[in-house]
Amino acid sequence: MKYHAPTNQFTVSAEELRRATHAMRWAIKHVRLGHKLDPKGCDHPGAMTHPDFAEAGILDAAIALGIDLGSDRPGKLDVSDAG
Repeated sequence: MKYHAPTNQFTVSAEELRRATHAMRWAIKHVRLGHKLDPKGCDHPGAMTHPDFAEAGILDAAIALGIDLGSDRPGKLDVSDAG
């Protein structure tokens, strides 16, 4: 990311966004693996648990940065190929 002082704007390259996307998918995968959840995604009825909240936070961060990871709901994204 670069800051351009004359226009008071930040510039993020496509490569930086790709790396951020990779890191977020990798983090989601390891949250799931750490809680013995399927990296391909899963439906679990009932209240959200700690891994769901962690994944929701990562998904929210992606959305805030304008990155579409492919889902905005925990458990719905296949991250089995991440990493």
